[in-house]
Amino acid sequence: MIERKFIEDQIKSLEIEEYLAKNLEKADYSHTDIQITPLSTRLIVYVGRPGIAIGRAGKNIEMITNALSNKFGVKNPQLDIQSISNPDLDATYVAHQISSALERYVKANRIVNIYLSNIMRAGAYGAEIRVSGKISGGRGRTDKTQIGYIKKSGDFAIDNVDVGFSQARMKPGVLGIKVMIMKNLPESMLIEKRIKQFAEDEKKKKKEASDAKKKKAEEKVEKEVSDDGKTDADAKGKDAAVEGKEVKKDTKKEADTVKADNNKDAGKAEKEVKPEPKTDDKKSGKAKTEKAKAEKKPAAAKKDKPEPKKAEGAVDKPEKKDKKPEGKEKK
Repeated sequence: MIERKFIEDQIKSLEIEEYLAKNLEKADYSHTDIQITPLSTRLIVYVGRPGIAIGRAGKNIEMITNALSNKFGVKNPQLDIQSISNPDLDATYVAHQISSALERYVKANRIVNIYLSNIMRAGAYGAEIRVSGKISGGRGRTDKTQIGYIKKSGDFAIDNVDVGFSQARMKPGVLGIKVMIMKNLPESMLIEKRIKQFAEDEKKKKKEASDAKKKKAEEKVEKEVSDDGKTDADAKGKDAAVEGKEVKKDTKKEADTVKADNNKDAGKAEKEVKPEPKTDDKKSGKAKTEKAKAEKKPAAAKKDKPEPKKAEGAVDKPEKKDKKPEGKEKK
């Protein structure tokens, strides 16, 4: 009995999805999530165009809720229409887009390759699109195009691979479109990818370190070359400055020595030249003439001259005696 109940519930959910897909086909219907509570049943409908699904003043929502309660016996249904967050990773949305493009006579290979590239850009790990029917010609066939990695069997494929179906009504017949998108990877694959990424990152780091070392070595060489030129110029400048300083010092020393010698000579001259005592003009004049004459005469002239010889027979003249005054003699 319990198994029958589960089967009946699944059949009811499939019928509800078919009904919603037919009524919301223009709104790019994707899928529904049914949440049953004791008070009500909440239906979350994911649509590419939520405005068309709601309708004017919510007429479409009222019509769908009445149909769910009357036809399918849903207790107190509540519709919650939401837009698809990432439409390129939704398999049913992609299938509907491909079918509408095929109905507008777009080539199958072209549209399939475009959507596969969009899926991989959106962040999927792999995808597969199958188109079966009379694609070209009178015979039917299936064209399968795959990109990336995708799981096709097992619990992981059931849980993490999104599958979508759609139909394109063409003149030769109906074309069936099946889209499979793998959004996640198993843990084993993730670990392997991490190891590969780690190895690649280490290689990149080693390359960057080697490049940095090379750059540092080149910069050191360039700095040494530039520093050598600068040191030569600086050394020349320093030598010139030192020589200039030494020349200045020598000139200062010579000037100081000349000044000292001049000062010494001036001091000596002042000591040697003393002021003479003042005398009368006549006496001073006579003294000056006598000094000049004495300086002009040679040293031999200073000696006493020999007295002239007296002639023979000459009589010495008596020396004149001082005449006494007559008054005194009379006394």
